[in-house]
Amino acid sequence: MSFLTKRIAGNDRAGFTLVEVLVAAVIVIILAVGLLSATSQAVMLNRGNNIRIQAQSALQAEAEYYRSLKFVPVGSDPAMNANTYVRPNRITADNSNFAISVQILNKNLVNGSTSDDSTSTLKEITITATPAVPQRGWLANLNTTLTLQRVRAN
Repeated sequence: MSFLTKRIAGNDRAGFTLVEVLVAAVIVIILAVGLLSATSQAVMLNRGNNIRIQAQSALQAEAEYYRSLKFVPVGSDPAMNANTYVRPNRITADNSNFAISVQILNKNLVNGSTSDDSTSTLKEITITATPAVPQRGWLANLNTTLTLQRVRAN
């Protein structure tokens, strides 16, 4: 008797054996664990990239502040004096909070040597944004830095 006639006659039960079901379940579990692991990694990378983008936003706002300050031979804004400053925290559009530190160096435009505030023709401003809420893992050292230079106006 052929397989088809056995099934019609009801002599053979249709379905999967227990071994086949267990093998299929193990394969599905392995695929699910792999997918969850990849998804977890992608979420972590996206979180880090989001923090970097928000830090860049905070740096841009701080850079605009320093670009707006007056840097002229007489009567420069005191905030342009060479020093290291801790600025107020910046809150970005998605409510991320960043601690801002600024280092201003006086330089000579001609030879790049350091000079004092009265003879400086170039300011090198380095701004660092650090998440105000400490992060864990690889995001713990996510300090984002921007360096800009200002030439003294005549």
